[in-house]
Amino acid sequence: MTDVSQLGGGYADSMPDPEPTVEAVLQAARPGSPDAHLVVIAGPPGVGKSAATARIVELLPNSLWLDKDITASGFILQSARDRGLPESAAYGHEHYHRHLRPHEYAGPTAQACANLVGPRQVLLVGGWGPELAVDRLWTGLRQRIAPSRFTVIHLDAPPLEEWRRRMAARGSRSDSPWFEAFARKVTSQPVWEDASRVSTDRPLAEVVQVILNLLG
Repeated sequence: MTDVSQLGGGYADSMPDPEPTVEAVLQAARPGSPDAHLVVIAGPPGVGKSAATARIVELLPNSLWLDKDITASGFILQSARDRGLPESAAYGHEHYHRHLRPHEYAGPTAQACANLVGPRQVLLVGGWGPELAVDRLWTGLRQRIAPSRFTVIHLDAPPLEEWRRRMAARGSRSDSPWFEAFARKVTSQPVWEDASRVSTDRPLAEVVQVILNLLG
C-alpha cells in the first residue's frame, strides 16, 4: 500500500461538502465491545499525527493503528490517473470530495469497528478537515459504536514557520504564498466541541504523553 500523507492538504484548495463523507462514515459504524476504545486522531497535515501514533502503539498494549492515508491511497491515486490528473491533484477536485472521500474515511471506520473487541484500543488516524465541524458525525459515531468508548483528539498546528519546516521535511508543499493561504484555511475550520485539543508546539515525546494521559 502507498502512503500519500505528503499529498495532504488538497482539500484546502476547494470548498467541499462534508455531508457525503459524514453519511458514509455513519453507515459504516457498528457497535463494539464494552471494554474497547475507538480513538480518532485528527488534525491538519504535518502536525505529527502519524509520528505520535507510531509511538503510542509501541507504548500501549493491545492497540491497533489504522491510517486512511495508507488504507485508501491506492484507489484515490488510480482514480486521478484514470482522469488524467497528476498525483498532486488527486485530492483537490469535486469528484474526490463527492465520490472518493466518503470511501476513504468509511473504509477505515468499518475496519476500526470490526476490531473493537476485548480491551483493544483502535487508533483511527486522518485529517478529517471540514467534517470536524459536523456535530452529528461525532455524536452519531459515539452512539453507533456504543458500548465501546469513544474519544476524539485533535492535534493543533504549531506556529507557522515550524509547521512549514515540518511540511517541507516530509516532502509536502510549503512554498509562499500557497502555504500561508493553506494554513489560514485549515486552521480556521471549526473542531467538534467535545474533541480534546492537543498543542503540537512541543517535542514529540510531550505530545505523546499528553495523548496517553487523555486515553487514561
